Amino acid sequence: MKNKKDKLKAKLPRGFKDNQEDVISLRNAVSDVIKNECQKYAFSEIDTSTIEYSESLGKFLPDSDRPEGGVFSFQDEDGQWLSLRYDLTAPLARYVAENYQYLNKPFKRYQTGLVFRNEKPGPGRFREFLQFDADVIGIQSSFIDAELCIMVSNIFLKLGLGFDKFCIKYSNRQIWDKLFTDNKINGELQTLVLRAIDKKDRVGEDGVKQLLTKGRKDKSGDFMKGVGLSDSQASNIIEFLNSKTQTNEQLEEFNNYLSNYKDYPIVFDPSIVRGLDYYTGMVFEAELLIKVKNDKNQNVIFGSVAGGGRYDKLVSRFGGEDIPATGISIGVDRLIVALKQENLLQSNKQPLVVVANMDENLLSNYLEIADEIRANNIACEISFGNKNLAKQLKYCDKKNADVVIIAGQDEFDKKELSIKNLALGKKISENITERSEWKEQRAGQLNIPRDDLINQLKKILTIE
Repeated sequence: MKNKKDKLKAKLPRGFKDNQEDVISLRNAVSDVIKNECQKYAFSEIDTSTIEYSESLGKFLPDSDRPEGGVFSFQDEDGQWLSLRYDLTAPLARYVAENYQYLNKPFKRYQTGLVFRNEKPGPGRFREFLQFDADVIGIQSSFIDAELCIMVSNIFLKLGLGFDKFCIKYSNRQIWDKLFTDNKINGELQTLVLRAIDKKDRVGEDGVKQLLTKGRKDKSGDFMKGVGLSDSQASNIIEFLNSKTQTNEQLEEFNNYLSNYKDYPIVFDPSIVRGLDYYTGMVFEAELLIKVKNDKNQNVIFGSVAGGGRYDKLVSRFGGEDIPATGISIGVDRLIVALKQENLLQSNKQPLVVVANMDENLLSNYLEIADEIRANNIACEISFGNKNLAKQLKYCDKKNADVVIIAGQDEFDKKELSIKNLALGKKISENITERSEWKEQRAGQLNIPRDDLINQLKKILTIE
């Protein structure tokens, strides 16, 4: 006999989670809204592979022997490193490079899929999460960048978030290139500066200036090394952040499109730089303005739920010329958290009818009822688990069933069925205090002719 100590422990790895029907249903509800809006803008759906060659993702440690810790990787039998995708953009770049001659250009795709980050997990921060991307390959005009922002705005509106609940901020990486040239900031320093700017919402303007120069000590006492710029260089960057007058050809084209949507909360903000190095032009970030409680029970702005920009050089990593490309990502799981905070989210769970098993000798009758219900595209289950009616009804409650059909030999002899509207029954029961009253009202239960079953179910379930 196997020792108890040798038995496997049922334990999920840190940073991962199992999703039950309620979460999956909410994901599907949000994803359906996103997909419908994308299809209105003539996007087509694709699904790239979950696993890519690590070199295709472009993330390696300095020793170059194995992929860095930010991705989950393993070595194939031929010695090549493979990794789980950490976003949906890098796999798209590989897909476009591999299939470019066959694609209808411009190529507009959307995709919803799981991505994986080999990072330290924390509250609300998972190593596996659902992401949505919409991308356009082959259009140079900034009109398409602006259209992505309008499309995402319309997605938020369809989900019940009004213009006062979100803001999309945009900037342009090329105006930063000019600033770097004017201030003689070159090479790796540019990336370090952009990373410091990306922390502005968290550390404030003074904190950014410290990060740009000698460094900063946070409230916990930890010291963050500074970029090492001079005071004058840092001051020029801070002045740049506070100015709203920067422009170039791409920004002018982008604003020309937006002039047709003046009511939309889409505003210029030069501090939007995005953390990823591959952005080459327009960049944008969607922020939810709703307030939520943090771990310290303080009211804070929910923050970013989407972002993207132009990455004209990403596909050319696989050879060939630069290809115009732009896209935006939405963190679906994070968005769901916000929608639940605002009580805006309803699951798209399908109605369920349960047929109570009153007598095994009546199985053929129950099967006939179930088949008829399923033939009308309504989910139906026969309760085979327990013969006790009370326990069957308890199971229906836990299953969140909408209707239970109760019928024994007497009902079938009379060509009747007893159906119980569980939602209505709960509502009626809330105002009933006496057992006699409950018996009299029968809490949402009624008898119907057997041949009127589907009609009655459609009325209860409000199905056209």
